[in-house]
Amino acid sequence: MIVSIILIAAVIAIVGFGVALTVRSKKDFDDANEVVPGVKSAAPASWAGAHSPEAKLHRRLGEAVRAARNNPRLVELGLAAHTKQLEAEALAIDERLVAAGGLPSSHRPAAVAEFEPSVAALEDAVAALIKSTTVSQSRELLEQAVSDADIKLQALAQARAEVELLDSRVSGKLPPPTLPEVPDAQGDSGGAPGTATG
Repeated sequence: MIVSIILIAAVIAIVGFGVALTVRSKKDFDDANEVVPGVKSAAPASWAGAHSPEAKLHRRLGEAVRAARNNPRLVELGLAAHTKQLEAEALAIDERLVAAGGLPSSHRPAAVAEFEPSVAALEDAVAALIKSTTVSQSRELLEQAVSDADIKLQALAQARAEVELLDSRVSGKLPPPTLPEVPDAQGDSGGAPGTATG
């Protein structure tokens, strides 16, 4: 009887351990698929280990964000806002990358390839920020490294804004751009084109 109770308790313990391990592994797998820790990504769970170009770019975004987050010197040097800006850019890139990854296979490679420069620019911005933590003994070098990171982030944000504007126009959410009014030969910009005013 005692042997049966011990055996049942052992089986329950093993099953409980297996369930806990499975739940933990699933959580670790889900966490690894997030670009910004704690923020769910729309990326398919399979991207956490896939070798497709879109999955690799997705993981590179996450690695760049984690590199910035795992550097405590960024907070010590007052660069936490830069880290948040990097995270916002990474999320925006990832959202568009997920959409590109969902395109039909005939259009997907070209659409996904367009994100390589954005991911590389984000990685460069992270590298510039991390560099600033190693040169922080010199205020001038620190300011230059932070300035380099700011320039990279601004360029990345501007490129993203331009793409979003084009997408909005293509999808019909925005009217086409209006052309500036061209003055007629007499220098008068009023009236209909080609008509003389008198």
